[in-house]
Formats: sequence, structure tokens, C-alpha cells
Amino acid sequence: MLSAAGRGGRSAAGAATRFRTAIVGTQQTRAYRLWRGSSSEDEEPQDGTSHDGKSSLTLHVNRKTEDMVRRVLGPLNEQFNGPLETNMARTPLPFVFLLGNHSSGKSSFINHVLERRVQNTGVAPTDDGFTIIVPGSEDMDQDGPTLVGSPDMGFSGLRTFGPNLIHHTHLKIRSDLRINDLMLVDSPGMIDSPADSISYITDKSRSDRGYDFEGVTRWFAERADVILLFFDPDKPGTTGETLSVLTNSLAGMDHKLHIVLNKVDQFKKIHDFARAYGSLCWNLSKVIPRKDLPRIYTMYTPVTTDKGNAGRSFKFQDQHREQVEFNTVNPELSWKSSLQDLEATRQDVIDEVLRAPDRRIDNMITHLYDSGRLLRMHMEMVELIRAEYQSEKRKSVLTSIGVGVGGNLVSLAAIYLAPGIWGFSLTLSASSLAGAAGVYLYGNHLLQRKAARMTDDAYLDDLFRRVFVKELADRDQFVESLWIRVRPHVKSALQTLGIANLPRVSARGLQAIDDIVENQVPALRREAQPAIAARR
Repeated sequence: MLSAAGRGGRSAAGAATRFRTAIVGTQQTRAYRLWRGSSSEDEEPQDGTSHDGKSSLTLHVNRKTEDMVRRVLGPLNEQFNGPLETNMARTPLPFVFLLGNHSSGKSSFINHVLERRVQNTGVAPTDDGFTIIVPGSEDMDQDGPTLVGSPDMGFSGLRTFGPNLIHHTHLKIRSDLRINDLMLVDSPGMIDSPADSISYITDKSRSDRGYDFEGVTRWFAERADVILLFFDPDKPGTTGETLSVLTNSLAGMDHKLHIVLNKVDQFKKIHDFARAYGSLCWNLSKVIPRKDLPRIYTMYTPVTTDKGNAGRSFKFQDQHREQVEFNTVNPELSWKSSLQDLEATRQDVIDEVLRAPDRRIDNMITHLYDSGRLLRMHMEMVELIRAEYQSEKRKSVLTSIGVGVGGNLVSLAAIYLAPGIWGFSLTLSASSLAGAAGVYLYGNHLLQRKAARMTDDAYLDDLFRRVFVKELADRDQFVESLWIRVRPHVKSALQTLGIANLPRVSARGLQAIDDIVENQVPALRREAQPAIAARR
């Protein structure tokens, strides 16, 4: 059924040996051992290397990227309250993140790919949380607190989103899966609430679930190696939460995002399909600022003939085959004779899922490059604001000093030229000092007002346009997209550290980031590309 069966059929024990050296910590939980498909007494490579070139390259790239983050990006990010996440621990296996509207077929697709009934399916919402599905030697379920508390599984960062999310997160370890070298993350279906139908960009819509759904989605998406976004014929991109997630959570992730229009077998007429497809394109055009929309995979998932929950002998039945052959004389159903094209498209989606282990390497390098560019822009903007503030402060101080010194010089000159007017000279001196104090206080007041304006979006946007005028003149949209992501963190740094207390950005720090972006990242890509090409 899966064209890449050889890749997907690797044993869980093999995956365990390949990836165990990448795990932080030596104390392994029972769930972790089941996940890896072996016990803690399994034989380990003594030299710290893996048993195949693929995992060896993955570990090499992972070590290099983590080393550069630890030595360069991490300390600079902490010093300047930067945009990078402080805890970016990776999961030991690559994973695919599935998003979509309620009843868009995510769970059915997961069962189809794994060839086992792992997720419940149905028209009504069947899951209200995030489910992590991983291969293992035997079946086991874990709740969110246990999963997040494990040091081995790479999900400890979820605790920052609060207990409501943690209690809506689950781990499912399953044996006898078709794919054993990656994991799948299913998400709750996105549904409009009455508030969302009015505006999908308000904070209200983010709090309906009891946690920051957009933030959690961003957290998973940043770590995912492949992202699948499902739509269904009933609501082809019309839910406000979906549009909001596309705008806020999936920005900058086009390289690993795949959009799927699922359940196209439900259309009875071809113009119904055309209307739904056009509606989806129209809605996507509102949140994807490009003339050319990304590819939209049109597919369907066969239904299962297995009614049980065990699902160890999981078989699928194409419910449309006989219907197509029987109804080809009916013009309204003749379009279904193209089911082979839909099946080929479904296989394309499955192939993207199977490519997750290969994409893990590319995503690690891309994330390093992206982190370097984000942090450099953040530091540039912080330094410019600091320099402008300090310049205004120096002007204010120098002006007040000038008033005080000038008045006293005039007083001394008067005493020297006319010794008999001591009283006038002293009065002039006192007045000049009072004037200097007044000028200083007024200048300080103006400085505080300017500092407040420096945190406004309008001021920051204007400063960005002045600094990156060349890139904007060249229509560098990547720089614009970086700024959209950096601006909230610049504001946070100004408010947290205080403009008057901003640290100075050293040329050495910027040069270290430039070395990563311009030299280290290309070197890693040159190392990775021949190996990836050879495996294909």
C-alpha cells in the first residue's frame, strides 16, 4: 500500500539504536524504553556512533547545530532578551504534525498511514487535545503530565503553556505500525465559536480552549519536520481559527507545510468540487500574501472494514470502486472515474510523510539559519534604539551643562571686569545653575516621552524602514517576514530591560552570527546534500 514500505518497515528496535545517542539524560522511563522498542539493557554502540549513515549524519548535524546555539546564539539571545526559544530540545524521532478543521479526516489518514486503528474517527469531534503517536514494542498510553515531565521525549517545553494544555495532551505508544522511524502528532479540530465568527484575530478566540492554541500550534510546527493542514468539503478554509493559525502560527514555514483538501469523494457533482476548491483558494488568498498559491493536494482516504479497536489486521476498502464502475453512465458521477488521480495524490502526501526523517536534517540546518537571521535583526534594532536614546540623553545633558557653565563663566567675567558687582554676579551664577537644572529636568522629561514612543509599532516600523532601506528597495520579502516575527520581541526587550539599560551590541557578537549564517550553515548543507541524494 505504501510505496516506501522498505523505509517505513524498519523495526522500532533499529530506530531505538539509531537515535538513543541523541537523547539527553541517562535515566530512562519505562515509557521511553517501550517507545524505543527495547529495554535499557539493550546493546549500545561503544564508540558513540550509529549503525547507519543516515542516523550518523543526523547526529552529526544535531551536535553541530546545538554546539553553535550553546556557544553563540544562546548567550546572545539571553543577553538581549532575543526572539529565540530558550528550551529548544528536539524529539529523538522526526515527526509529522497534522492540523485541520473538525472532521477533516486527520484521524482517518493517520490510521490509513499506520495501517492500524490508533485514533477514533467520526463526524462528531473525537479528540479535544494533542495526541503524540510513537512506535514501540508494546501498546501503552500516557497522560500529559507524565509526558511533559519526561526528560527523554522532548516535550518538556509544553509546560510553559500551563496545566490546561498539559491535561489535554496524550501519548500513545503502539506496536505493529507500518512506520517505525517517525512519529505523528494529531491536533484537536479547529472549530469556530460565536466570538470567532465575528473576529478571528482577537485574544478572545485564543482563550476559548483554556490555553494559547496558536502558541501551542506554533510550538509543534517549529519542531515538526512535515506539517499537513487538512480541509474538508464542508468548511473549505472558512473557519476563523484556521485562518488565524495560518496567519500567526504557520508563518515562515512554507517549506514544510502541505495543504490537503480531503474527502473529495463526497462530492456528487463535479461543479460541487469546483465550488469547494475555489472557495478554499479564495480563503487561502486572504492569509497567504502571494499571487501563486501553494499546491493543494486533493485526495480521499479509503474506509476501513475493521470495526474493532485492536486494529492489528487493519484492512481498507475503497467504497467507490464498484460505484464508479456501475454509475459511469450517469454524467453526474462520471467524474469519479478519475479516482486513480486522487489515489496518486494521496500517495504523494504519504510520501511526504515518509520523507520526514530526511527532512529532519534539512530542518535542523534551516532552523539554525533562521535563528541566526532573527537574532541578528533583533540585535541590530536593539542597538540602534539604544544608540539613539543615548544620543538624545547626551544632548540633554550637554545642553544643561552648557547653560550652567555658560552662566557661571559670564558671572566670573563680570566679577573680573567689575569687582564691585559681586551681588549681581552671584545672582547670575545661581540663576544659571537653576536654569541648568531646569533644562536638565525638561530634557529628561522629553527623553522619557521619546523612550515611550520608541516602543510604539509605528516608531519601530519607521526605524526598520530606515535601517533596511536597501533590502526594502530590492523588495526583499524575507527581510519583511523576519521583521514581522522580530518586532514583538524587540518591544518585549525594550519593556523588560528598559531602554536606558539596554546593553551595547558588540561587533564581535554580530560577526559570530554572520559566521554561522554565511559560513557554517552552507558548510553543513554541503555535508548533508550528498548523503541525502545518495539515499534517494
